[in-house]
Amino acid sequence: MAIRVRVKLNRAGMRELLRSEDVQTMLAGKAQAVAARVEAAGIRVEGKPGVPLPVTVAAGLGEGRARAAVILDHPAGIAAEAKYAILAASIDAARDA
Repeated sequence: MAIRVRVKLNRAGMRELLRSEDVQTMLAGKAQAVAARVEAAGIRVEGKPGVPLPVTVAAGLGEGRARAAVILDHPAGIAAEAKYAILAASIDAARDA
């Protein structure tokens, strides 16, 4: 027989936690770790030898909560992700950060 557990969240406390500077800092660190792994892969912009694929990290508050994003900041970024799946392959770096 399963035991039924009810949890009631403190909404104001959760909102404050999701907006906190500590959470923003933690997410920014994880995004930086993913970006470092992407850069370490050494993928170059196709058609421009020697030009590394630019990687940008955007972190801060967005729509009421802390957020972070790792962006392949070049039109060739979509093709590079489709060919190498470098962002998908680098997501584990966030776990260790």
